[in-house]
Amino acid sequence: MMAPVKIIIPVADYEKVERYYKDVLQFELQEDLFFLPNGARDVALKLLIVDAASRETSPPRRHFPIFSFLLHSNFMSYCDKLMSRGAVFESVISHPGGYYALLSDPEGNQFEVECENFDEVNEGVDPFSWPFYKRY
Repeated sequence: MMAPVKIIIPVADYEKVERYYKDVLQFELQEDLFFLPNGARDVALKLLIVDAASRETSPPRRHFPIFSFLLHSNFMSYCDKLMSRGAVFESVISHPGGYYALLSDPEGNQFEVECENFDEVNEGVDPFSWPFYKRY
């Protein structure tokens, strides 16, 4: 198997962000790499410790997602589970092509989750109660 592509995530508080990706988002941690919860093994996240002062100035704060990943189904249930564990959502959007969510980690690094399938096992999830939910 080839080595995965690594996405570097700059962090000042390694332990806090490690717990977030592992416990809240349930990414799989192997050695020092986090693998996406969709089962993909060709891409991994690697946390890189940077001091807080340099994180604010060099490189400039990101205003776009660092990475995105695709779910195949059960998007609303997935988002609901993440919220119950404390995930920070910027937005969740339902549009004619599927679903989109924008999330942030504890240090403000943003990422996206997408799903092109409206199939849902748990019909009891009510996204209209979420303040960040929009339907187009």
